[in-house]
Amino acid sequence: MEGRKGRLIRSLRVRLCLFISLIGVLFTGLFCVRSYDTALEEIEAYVDEELSQIASVVIDYGLLIPKRWEEPLFRHGLLSQGNQGNYLPRRGMREGIAVGPVPSLGDLFFRHQEIIIAPIFSNPGEPLYLPAGVDDGFYTILIADKRVRAYVATNHSGVRFVVARPMALVESLARRALFAELFEFLFLIAVFIPSAVVLISLMFRPVHRLALSIYRREKSDLSPIVDEVPSELDALIDSLNRLFRLTYESIRNERRFIADAAHEMRTPLTALSLKAQNFDEKGLNDEQLKKLLGIREAIRNQQELTNDLLTLARSQCKDTGSTKYEEINVRELFIEILDALGELADAKNLDFGVAGIDVPTVVSSRSILRTVLMNLCSNAIKYTPAGGKVDLACFRERNRCVLSVCDSGPGIPEQELKKVFEPFYRVGGDTSKIQGTGLGLAIVKASCAELGAQCRFKNRKEGGLCAEVLLP
Repeated sequence: MEGRKGRLIRSLRVRLCLFISLIGVLFTGLFCVRSYDTALEEIEAYVDEELSQIASVVIDYGLLIPKRWEEPLFRHGLLSQGNQGNYLPRRGMREGIAVGPVPSLGDLFFRHQEIIIAPIFSNPGEPLYLPAGVDDGFYTILIADKRVRAYVATNHSGVRFVVARPMALVESLARRALFAELFEFLFLIAVFIPSAVVLISLMFRPVHRLALSIYRREKSDLSPIVDEVPSELDALIDSLNRLFRLTYESIRNERRFIADAAHEMRTPLTALSLKAQNFDEKGLNDEQLKKLLGIREAIRNQQELTNDLLTLARSQCKDTGSTKYEEINVRELFIEILDALGELADAKNLDFGVAGIDVPTVVSSRSILRTVLMNLCSNAIKYTPAGGKVDLACFRERNRCVLSVCDSGPGIPEQELKKVFEPFYRVGGDTSKIQGTGLGLAIVKASCAELGAQCRFKNRKEGGLCAEVLLP
């Protein structure tokens, strides 16, 4: 049999869940990456705009760029304000006293400055961060192995200077944006994948209901499927209904053929039986008489088989809706069966009677119910040893009326209890010494189905078998 892994590989639901989840993860990841790139570009653009505005203030207001500065000449802080994440100056710029060392780009880290305005040249002994002939514009340079964003400008007097700040703010905000996007990504995945699985499971629920309803059907139930299913399954339902219809017609034609054949065989068998019964036995010797008795027995067996075939075919072909129900006196029905089979029971010295009647009347088809009980009692009498006991009873079990036939025979092996209803199946097979056609219990099953009843067998602890018919 196919294992669980193989079923999962073939599962359309699993494939859809994986495909949709993969698409969702891919697009969500791309969206988060794009959002992160956009946030990084906006932060970098903000820093560039900030540096260019500071340079514009120095140029437009003609601020002097002395050779010596108070540390630092300009100080700048950032404050997050509002829901839009705008960063505004917390402290403005202030001009220092022209004393102290000339500011340098190295002050960003060595003196821990946030933003610095310095000449483009470097102090003696300091590394040259920007060459003197560099064009005005934005540059990203390394100072103490750290990235710095610098803006080179020239004032109206031709003095060149640089406005710079470390990229730590950009990197910090970028990390914040990255963590925010990762959180959004994980949150969307945590919501999207389970939602997709639940939604697909709900969409496939009608398919599971349909499969379960077909699985729970009786073997003989070939009625059309009328369940409401998604329109994508209409073609499948139409094909199944067509298959059911063709199968039903095939089985019905087969049963009609059996019924017709059995009916056609009854007339010649009856004629042969009459001739065999009327044959003059006086002029026959012992051997001839034995052969005559054998012929009569064979004809009788064939008549029994033909009658059983005809009864079974009629039960299977009969429309359940045409069954006529009536109120039946259980005691009278039991007495009728006792009278019909009394001679067979007396021939084996059996105690054949009624154990009890707790329900006086039932509503059912008298003829069909009589056929069921006659077959059950006939089997019980055949298989019960001489001197045994066969009892009829009627009682109530969980709001259902139960008719039972219990005997003191050998019972039926547990592994064969489900097979006894198959046509031509006999307990013990061909080696059984009990004469029979093997159709009696098949007739019982078909008749019970026609009544909407249930037939069950169970072995008794004290020995013997109990056959019960549970009426609806």
